[in-house]
Amino acid sequence: MCDTRVVERGEHVRSVRDSYDSLAPVWAESTDDNLWNEVLDRRPIRSLLPDDLTGRSVLDVGTAGGAIAAELVARGAEVTAIDLSPAMVDTARARCGGRGRFLVADVGEPLPFDDASFDGAVASMALHYIKDWTTPLASLARVLRPGGWLIVSTDHPDSPFSRSHRTKYLDTELVTDEWTKAGVTVEVSFWRQPLSRMLNAFADAGFCLDRVLEPDVDDNDRRRYPQDAAGVGAPIRIVVRWRNNPAA
Repeated sequence: MCDTRVVERGEHVRSVRDSYDSLAPVWAESTDDNLWNEVLDRRPIRSLLPDDLTGRSVLDVGTAGGAIAAELVARGAEVTAIDLSPAMVDTARARCGGRGRFLVADVGEPLPFDDASFDGAVASMALHYIKDWTTPLASLARVLRPGGWLIVSTDHPDSPFSRSHRTKYLDTELVTDEWTKAGVTVEVSFWRQPLSRMLNAFADAGFCLDRVLEPDVDDNDRRRYPQDAAGVGAPIRIVVRWRNNPAA
C-alpha cells in the first residue's frame, strides 16, 4: 500500500533496521534460492561484475546476509560491506568466513571512508529505503576512484507492484509491504520514485550510465519457480552499472 503519513527519517531508519534484524536468522535460507532475490537481482548483478577482482577494493552497500559480499570475495576482491542492521552484518561476516571488513553503517549518512578508497561498489536493493539520494550518491562518488564502477539494483518504477501501490507515477511515495520469509513476518517500507528522478540523481552526482538491465525470467526459471514466475510479465527490478566521473 502507499503510505501517506509524514515519516521522520529516524523513525523510518529504525523500522527498516528492526525488520532486517528480525529477518537475519532466516535470510539466507529464504532468499538464496528464490525468484525475487536470486533470479531477478543477484544473477543480473553478477553478470555486470568483472570476472576477476583480484586486488580490487569493492564496497558492498546494504550487504544483508552477505550473498553479494561472498561473490565478491570469491572473485578476489578486498571487500568492505556495510548494512544498517547489526544482525545482518554479523550474518554476512559469518558467511564470508571473516574475509573482508563488515561494518554497521547507514548509507543515508556520509560514508566513513577516505576519498577514492574503492575501485567499485554494489548497492543491491538498498537505495530505495532512502527518499533523497543526494547524500548517498555524493558519498559513493567521493569514495569511488575516478572511472570506478557502481552497480545498483532497485524495484522497477513501473513494475506491477509499483503500479498497484502508487497514487501518481511522477510522485515520490512511501510504499509499505508485508513480507513473510521462513515463518518470519515483517512490514517493510521503501520509497518509490519515477525513473527520471532516479537517473537524474546519478547524473547530478557525476555518474555516467554504462549498462541497464531489466531482468526477465527464462523457461528454466518458470519451471523452478512456477507460482512466482507465473505473475512475471513486466520488469520487476532494474539493475544499472554506472561509471564514476570517468573524465576526471
